[in-house]
Amino acid sequence: MQENNRVLLVDDDKDDQIFLREALNELFPNMECIAVNNGKAALDYIEKNPPPPQYIFLDLNMPYVNGFEFLEEFKKDKPENSTTVYIYSTSSNPRDKEKAKILGADDYITKISDFNMLKIRLKNIVQSA
Repeated sequence: MQENNRVLLVDDDKDDQIFLREALNELFPNMECIAVNNGKAALDYIEKNPPPPQYIFLDLNMPYVNGFEFLEEFKKDKPENSTTVYIYSTSSNPRDKEKAKILGADDYITKISDFNMLKIRLKNIVQSA
């Protein structure tokens, strides 16, 4: 992790928030993890707490503002933004993956229930960012 070690978890499922937070905390204990329940809450958090977090883990299917809508809004006025955005979704649909990439997501993680496999995946993608 770099000096801005804040991570924003954007997911309406509390269990998924906890699972991801625990994996990240085990891998990167000095990281500050902030969780919000939807894209609107994420945009509000980012606006009120500059600079943007170093990493965002973003679910796609959420109420109010979904993951695609969040990405579109987050990236449109900030092309120089250094935040790395990972989609973290149950969807393995290739169209969702392509759309996320077009909208500016840096990588796509299909949610998995194996904690050790999640940690391996997280370690690989965060260290390569």
